Amino acid sequence: MAADIRFPLERANGVQTVKTAAALARAGRDVRLVVRDSDPRSTAEILALYGLDLDPRLSVLRLGVMHQRGAFALPRLLFLARTARAARAAADRGDVVFTRDLQLADLLLKLRTRRVVYEAHAVEHVMYEERGALYGTTETADPNKTARLRAREQRVWRGAAGLVTTTAGIRDAFAAAFGPRERVCVVANGGDVPEDRTFPGLASGGLGAEEAERVRRSPQGTGDGLRPAPEPDNPPRVLYAGQLYPWKGVDVLLDAMAGVPDAQLVILGGLEGERDLARVRARVAELGLAPRTTMPGTVPQAQVAAELTRAHVVAVPFLLSRMTERHTSPIKAFEAMAAGRPIVASDTPATREILRDGESALLVPPGDAAALRAAIARLLADRALAERLARTAWDDSVRHSWAARAQALCTLFDEVAA
Repeated sequence: MAADIRFPLERANGVQTVKTAAALARAGRDVRLVVRDSDPRSTAEILALYGLDLDPRLSVLRLGVMHQRGAFALPRLLFLARTARAARAAADRGDVVFTRDLQLADLLLKLRTRRVVYEAHAVEHVMYEERGALYGTTETADPNKTARLRAREQRVWRGAAGLVTTTAGIRDAFAAAFGPRERVCVVANGGDVPEDRTFPGLASGGLGAEEAERVRRSPQGTGDGLRPAPEPDNPPRVLYAGQLYPWKGVDVLLDAMAGVPDAQLVILGGLEGERDLARVRARVAELGLAPRTTMPGTVPQAQVAAELTRAHVVAVPFLLSRMTERHTSPIKAFEAMAAGRPIVASDTPATREILRDGESALLVPPGDAAALRAAIARLLADRALAERLARTAWDDSVRHSWAARAQALCTLFDEVAA
């Protein structure tokens, strides 16, 4: 299993890669994870950051090919070359080679490597075409690069021994572009589902019956369903966890929170020095949200889990684009489901693959701050609704655990090996 990522990497792709590798090991498979060596700490110490213990079935090959100032392409080429060498040796032994790196998968196929399984988290040429809008830059797509990415995806789609897509939308987009194929399966991302399957309830993350009734009677209520009126020392907490790119919808969430004046906003994500963090901080200040907004930046998995247990509502507010509409499988949603938290999310076909409006979440039109505000206020005021949605999502989370993901992957790997 190979991923050109720093180890550790606390972004979603780093979490997804490491959690998947560990789940495969727990499922009884011998896994060798190939990553970049970017930290002096031991593998055991780094795995602990993800809440994982050493597993005799999981080994980590850490390649010392980090970026150097003014030489960004060379480390990438070194990683591809060294990983390809290790992957070909593994395939010759009869092992399955699993990667979410499109360029690496294409290279391995050109080298006639057997048993390559590629996992697609997006249709890369579509994501590249939208890159400027997604990340809030003036970048425009180079038609030649788009054509190269599309050709690479076509080769991998047709040549890989197995294909995994994280949404049905990605699978369908590939099939529409390049034709049908065998041994392709949809396996969404996952979340940590506790072994103790006792629903946590909303005692630590929701308004009580008396508080909800006070909200309903409050003269501050608005026509769309009421503002929360918590005790001054126990404000309800609305949680966002993830990166701060414009397409993630954090800006829309800020606009929505300006209309929920008694709630605390917790934003987990962003790195110092990044323009996205500066943009969000500026918007927080502009809207007067600073006194009730907490932004600790990117935090370890253990802290994310702790914040989830304290959240009254978890927001997943993606904007609408070709990529987000059908190609997004958000780890934050799976984590909220497993934690038993009420969710408000953007209503897209990809979201509806995992959440059901009015049953396991409230879904709102993407980019609609007023609708998002109304949904958040509704959940804060109506504990019975919040608990019902959270309980259904919690029940569904078993199907989206890392263990369930590993079992689905193992089924495909066995077909490929055979």
